[in-house]
Amino acid sequence: MPSSEDVETPHIQAVPKRSPYGALFSRTLPHYSGQYRVGVRDVEIPIPKQSFGKFKHKSMPNEVGITIDTAMFTLFYPTESNAKDHRVVWFPRLRRTVEGLMKMSNSCSRFCTLMAYAGAAVVIGGTTFPGIPNAPLQAPSGSTKWPLLLFSHGAGSSRLMNSSFCGEMASQGYVVAAIEHRDGTGPHARIVNQDGGKKDFSWIQWSDLNWIDLTEQPSDDTMLRNVQLEVRMAEVQGVLSALQKVARGEPFVSTGPPHSPPSNWDVWDYVKVDAPVIAGHSFGGSLAMAAATDSRFSFSHVVVFDPAMKRLQSWNRQITVPLLVVSSEEFSAGAEFLTLRHTLSGVPRHEVHVIPGSSHPSFSDVFLILPDYVNRMMGLAIDPVYVINDTVDKTVRFLENGGGHVTSSQAMRRP
Repeated sequence: MPSSEDVETPHIQAVPKRSPYGALFSRTLPHYSGQYRVGVRDVEIPIPKQSFGKFKHKSMPNEVGITIDTAMFTLFYPTESNAKDHRVVWFPRLRRTVEGLMKMSNSCSRFCTLMAYAGAAVVIGGTTFPGIPNAPLQAPSGSTKWPLLLFSHGAGSSRLMNSSFCGEMASQGYVVAAIEHRDGTGPHARIVNQDGGKKDFSWIQWSDLNWIDLTEQPSDDTMLRNVQLEVRMAEVQGVLSALQKVARGEPFVSTGPPHSPPSNWDVWDYVKVDAPVIAGHSFGGSLAMAAATDSRFSFSHVVVFDPAMKRLQSWNRQITVPLLVVSSEEFSAGAEFLTLRHTLSGVPRHEVHVIPGSSHPSFSDVFLILPDYVNRMMGLAIDPVYVINDTVDKTVRFLENGGGHVTSSQAMRRP
């Protein structure tokens, strides 16, 4: 049996002096291009206990639905720390993540899992991204405040798999809260509640569920995804509420790992929390668009990358705030892009940009790590660094310009 240390939710940590895989196998994500150095901090907080969905899982017959009482997120933020150039481990608990990914693919034999872990260890073991763990938040100039952006990852992903976008935005002067969704769409997580109790939670396969109130069971994952969207909304509400309390100087309670160093939350009133930006990729983009129409929130802008439009069939309310869509070429050629176009007809202020040569996963960190020949095999025809930089540039320009017009663009040539 694995020890408790093996199954912890991956937490940020400084890189050891020497990688166990050596320089030959380690992968290093690019430095951020903005004017600010970037601090990184994990936070887990208690939120009101809530349950979603009336189903039972075959491996958990005594539990009904998905219950949450904490929310976890990683903060990326400007810092003026004089610490030496630290780097943060991208996947501190690689083995458990690989096991979760194999479960998602329905390839759960021990041999396949061991082979997958061995391959992942060679390719991404020791991979790091630039950041200073637990550094203090820098004070902004004058009477301004740092704008806040909440980021929601896609299904099959995790909060750190979009570290390049989040870190780049922080280096440009934003505070980014990348949420770890414990809704059964991620490979694996360990939840620590306010009483110190721990619970492991991983991918939920829709076909393993028995819906209590239904005589005929669903034939696909639509009902489960609707429930998971509700879970994500509650997590967003919990994270935003916590950051708003910090900004007001109210006491802040964390349920996270006991080894995390204390933070001076007093300076976090430098963050503008009243009208944040909501952003997301894929299913996270679905969440961002749905949250923008929810009365619990007051977002200033919405930014989405390849949003999973089929997950929004039951969310037909109009988005009234500026909306930016950055699409991969792969996504723009599919049916969901046509659905998105139809939805945008009811959004008064929006922009749509397509990055030629890009593919759906290229908004994440994955292609920054893999060799170019593997990227080409997986459908990426351009430099993955360009995809991230262009996405950040379009996002910053949109937010700074207010997103007050309707436009659509697509470069004629690949970079």
